[in-house]
Amino acid sequence: MTTQVTREETKPKDEVVYKYSNKGLGQLREAVIIEGKPYFMKYFCDEEKDKRFIQVEPKIMDVTPVLRPPIREEYPYNPYEFATVEEPQRYLQRAMNETPDSLLAKIKTLVKQFNVISDKTVTLLSTNIFGSYFQDRDSTLHYLIIVGTNGTGKSAFGDTFECLGYRPVNATNTTEAFWYRVFGTIEYGQVTIVSEEFDKMDENGQVMAMLKVGYQPNARVPRMNNDNSKMEFFYPFCFKIMISEKSPNEDMARGVLDRSFKIKTYKGFPALNIKEIRNPQGNTKRQRLLDEINDLRKLLLAYRILHIKDPYKEIDIGLNGRDEELCKPLLQLFYTLDATEETRTEIEKTLQYFLDIKNDRKGDSLEGSIYPIVKNAVSRGEDHISLSDDDIGKRLKSISATDLWQQITNELEGDFKRDNNGDVIEPNTFLSADFGRQYRSRVIAIIRDKFGAEKDHRHKGNNLIFDLDRLEEMYKIYKDDGKIKTRPIGDSLTHSGPDTLRASPSESRTDQCDSPSTISGIGGLSESVNHLERENNDSPKEEKTKADQVKCPYCDYEDHPFFLKIHRKNAHEGGL
Repeated sequence: MTTQVTREETKPKDEVVYKYSNKGLGQLREAVIIEGKPYFMKYFCDEEKDKRFIQVEPKIMDVTPVLRPPIREEYPYNPYEFATVEEPQRYLQRAMNETPDSLLAKIKTLVKQFNVISDKTVTLLSTNIFGSYFQDRDSTLHYLIIVGTNGTGKSAFGDTFECLGYRPVNATNTTEAFWYRVFGTIEYGQVTIVSEEFDKMDENGQVMAMLKVGYQPNARVPRMNNDNSKMEFFYPFCFKIMISEKSPNEDMARGVLDRSFKIKTYKGFPALNIKEIRNPQGNTKRQRLLDEINDLRKLLLAYRILHIKDPYKEIDIGLNGRDEELCKPLLQLFYTLDATEETRTEIEKTLQYFLDIKNDRKGDSLEGSIYPIVKNAVSRGEDHISLSDDDIGKRLKSISATDLWQQITNELEGDFKRDNNGDVIEPNTFLSADFGRQYRSRVIAIIRDKFGAEKDHRHKGNNLIFDLDRLEEMYKIYKDDGKIKTRPIGDSLTHSGPDTLRASPSESRTDQCDSPSTISGIGGLSESVNHLERENNDSPKEEKTKADQVKCPYCDYEDHPFFLKIHRKNAHEGGL
């Protein structure tokens, strides 16, 4: 008896996940609620017989630990819920008739009803709602930072995304542990995040570090478990919206700002109050709109399941570095899904608009403001002769750190602290009108880190050595990062995860669709589900008890009530 208890205690517990695809290498399963019970939903297709339908399974048994979908009470967001087993089939059929253009138009119609924002902001929010359903195909993504005072509609922006986006979790005033538990340790892209009251988050170094790496899927953040006995690795990658009354501190949140598009909200009067729609209280108009919202989000989920393995099309957008990372994934998605040229052009112009704002902000930062001062001062500096072979052919310039500090403080608006006679009493501390108190050591450190200067110790003080060509090349970082010019290149590529590109569309279709040979007696959803359930029951990992089974009133067939209903429809009522 003791041995049996010990085995039970050591048996791995089932792990809860919201979706699973083996990081893009396997078939996608999505956690849903069907007839009040938790299931995974996946897409089946047999192209030869032209059969396409949704299958469901209670658990994913072919991995360790066994994965299960959450029950309704375990969801940190509104789950995708279907009243009957037939309902997912209807959404799949509807999704087959949709295009990215038609779905984007539906999203924009709702977004405009709940928000008073510019057309470009409507497009940015709408494309990100649509794009969130394919976030786990992205190699990078951008964040949105929403800034506005009370009453300017910034919360409605977040509420709208919560209603329509892919598995959105509201992470307002939460602990670091909550962020990590929601992200999970099994697979990236489990959820999306809407974080309100973000004002003081820039003071939390761990959250800032998590956000800096969480824009690309390969990042994993280590944390010790509750009893400090085991190291766990969490996946912070997902799309995030951060809402605040004031902009994050440029110094503390520089990395996050560099990965974000910022939107300012202003007071307005939307046609509908999204908070009232989410809480209809018996009002028929509100309930109708809420039903419309839920209908669209389930349609988007079906469209995701249908197209998650579409062969990726490679494009060049004419940008590089961070700007390419923030803009290319959305454009590539709409190219892959064959959006019209009109839609792609609209998205390009929208991304260009917010990219220009971001780069203007970068130019207005401390480093952006001192860059032209440093470049001009260095270009007039002394030529530096290096004895290193690595420096052959470089145009090296040398300038005194003291002289450079003096030129910077002369050019920036502000002054030093002075005594009653007007004499400077703290020459290494400059009170900038735009950037506050700035210390000489910190500014010199920024110049070395950002502009590549090397320190050269001299008898009378330190000099800074610059590669003039490299310094001049940095101009585009702070002034002009180029314009988006998208063009397709090469052959289509099948994206099987963020690091794997395969050049065979047929392989993609094989990954997406179960082989007909693995499912016997295909007659629609009913038999495939019954067959799948029997396969799971035959597995040694999970034994079905007799108490769970109910006998069919028309024959000797016995099964769980959910699957018995499917059997009755298929065997005795003519199928679905």
